[in-house]
Amino acid sequence: MLNRLRMYMSTGTIGGYFLQALPVAVLAVAVWLAVRLPLLKRKKAPIRWQDELLRALFVCYLTGLFSLVLLPANFWLSVYDGIFLSRWSGIGRLFRLGDINLTPSLVEWIRGDLTVSAWLVTMLVFNVLMFIPLGFFLPILTRLKSKRTMLLLAAAVPLLCETWQIFVGRNFDVDDLICNFAGILIGAAVAFAVLRRYPDAEEAGEAGKTDS
Repeated sequence: MLNRLRMYMSTGTIGGYFLQALPVAVLAVAVWLAVRLPLLKRKKAPIRWQDELLRALFVCYLTGLFSLVLLPANFWLSVYDGIFLSRWSGIGRLFRLGDINLTPSLVEWIRGDLTVSAWLVTMLVFNVLMFIPLGFFLPILTRLKSKRTMLLLAAAVPLLCETWQIFVGRNFDVDDLICNFAGILIGAAVAFAVLRRYPDAEEAGEAGKTDS
């Protein structure tokens, strides 16, 4: 069972990377709740379970996003190998310089240099979907409710992530930049629509900021 699970983690698929990050994300949520709930009780602040669930989901998401975007590929798999199999040698090989791609796939397709495959479409869609929660949660759970601020974040966050990836063996890819930007904007648009429809959601975000 464990061998089969490890083999799937190492396939380089979206599901494999997701499984690598899942245990760490769950642990992060457990630590968050273990610190957050006693702190609220100590301050005698009301515990709004719906809001706390959203914050826990956000912590889980951020941990997973950090693992998928800012760490070398298969980083957690190498950590698990070290913990359970005493193989730590793989981690050192993960840190290396990556490549830079500044040509969008659309341009390559128009020039006839690229064939649109199911894998390419899947990766493009995944890179959009992966950042939608970031654009959604920030206006809902924080004071970042300005459209201009969210637009700046939508441009800055993917750029910083892609630049960092060069130094951990991943690639700076303009496709990822565009898709991540679009994902944050889509999430923010949904969040602003929710805040307009349900003003209490904005008050909950402000209350959470005050409680913390």
